[in-house]
Amino acid sequence: MTPWQQLRRTSRASRAFLCALFVLFNAFAIVRALPINSTLRENREADRGTYHRNVYRIFRLANRQAALPFFEVKNHAIFFDRNPGLFMFVAELFVRAGATTPFPNQLLAIVLWDAGLLLLYLWLLTLFRSELAAAVALAHLTFTPFVLFYSSSIHHEPWCFVFFNLTFYCYVSHLRNPGKRSLIATWIAYFLLCQSYWFYYMSAGLLMIALQWRERRLSVRDTLILAAVPVVATLTTFLQVAYALGGIDAAIFRMKDIAAARTLDMRIENSQWYPEKKFLRAHHWKNYPAIVRERLELISGTSLSTYVSMLVASIVLAGRAAWHRLGFMLVVLLAAASWNIVMIQHTVIHHFAGMYSWFAWPLIIAVFVHELELTVRPHRLTHFVVAFALPLSFITLSRDYVPFLQRYVTAARTGEPQPSEPPPENKPSKKKKTPQREAPRAADALNDEDMSAD
Repeated sequence: MTPWQQLRRTSRASRAFLCALFVLFNAFAIVRALPINSTLRENREADRGTYHRNVYRIFRLANRQAALPFFEVKNHAIFFDRNPGLFMFVAELFVRAGATTPFPNQLLAIVLWDAGLLLLYLWLLTLFRSELAAAVALAHLTFTPFVLFYSSSIHHEPWCFVFFNLTFYCYVSHLRNPGKRSLIATWIAYFLLCQSYWFYYMSAGLLMIALQWRERRLSVRDTLILAAVPVVATLTTFLQVAYALGGIDAAIFRMKDIAAARTLDMRIENSQWYPEKKFLRAHHWKNYPAIVRERLELISGTSLSTYVSMLVASIVLAGRAAWHRLGFMLVVLLAAASWNIVMIQHTVIHHFAGMYSWFAWPLIIAVFVHELELTVRPHRLTHFVVAFALPLSFITLSRDYVPFLQRYVTAARTGEPQPSEPPPENKPSKKKKTPQREAPRAADALNDEDMSAD
């Protein structure tokens, strides 16, 4: 069944809901992408939406690459000579095609978010067989700071998002109706995800195992076939790095240097990544769980206790069937935490590092709503969910959507950026110094030059 056929089989209410949601999202994303809104204060805050870092810096790098003949550029699809970066290649192609601002690329990014959100809805719908669970989960994710504030980014976020959801759309379809075509499609989508950035190599693989568990389709053969994807993707990236740096030895050194630093803040011999500087202090190690929680709540816009409460409520509702129906969520949570478990230094340095668990948020919501469906009488279910959803929607939209949209529209209408203050929860405590403020600027950090387009 094609995505279009699957959508046509949903109820009119679901289709109307999807239309309204995409109208709201695109209104926000397109207005946010207008150049006049790049000067707003919240777009210079490094906590949530690092707008300039993810738009103008990428555009400047693309200009530098496009200034050279195509075959003289050695790092078309890698970023900072170490990261897979399909987005960087696309940005370069936009400049070579004549783009003088990042705006056309931003419009493509918005289309990618649209496609990713639709695919997310479809694979959740297939997985839970519930239009209500898929719709509520989709709505929650759409209006998180993660999606709203990265909606016009031309960095990895839209590319990772669309390929992640394409991977699991194909994979859930494969779990429902096993076949070579769906498995091959999953393999290709997973490879493209891995070519977009490092973040989802491990978490996507773990999520596949979790969904196998849920569907009672554990398959060593399929797992090994799909496990080959990150291996091939790593080799592909390594060869590109070797080509860009002029040799395998240089590539090995570069990858080891960054891996040691980004994980446990170690330095190899002759390290080139802040060899005399350590970012992790004793209090970071001691308070690391609290740091991860802070990162998660900042970018999800939801307290960790809320997600935990939903999981506990789901277990209570499931009763004796809890392990049978919800045991797979243990692996989902492991997948969500995998980046922060491994990349400790990266998590401490970057306030936005909570975004790499985004896929767990809608799954937690979907599980909770699905358990309600199995427990509450059908004729009362919709009223029950709406009773909870309406106040939560009002709070979410009034916090992260309406105030920013108003400023974006006013700036676009008047041609003048509007003064604004970041939300209180975004301000670092004056009593504590954040790791970012303690550390010197890294080689890939934002500077004033990055904030202006050529």
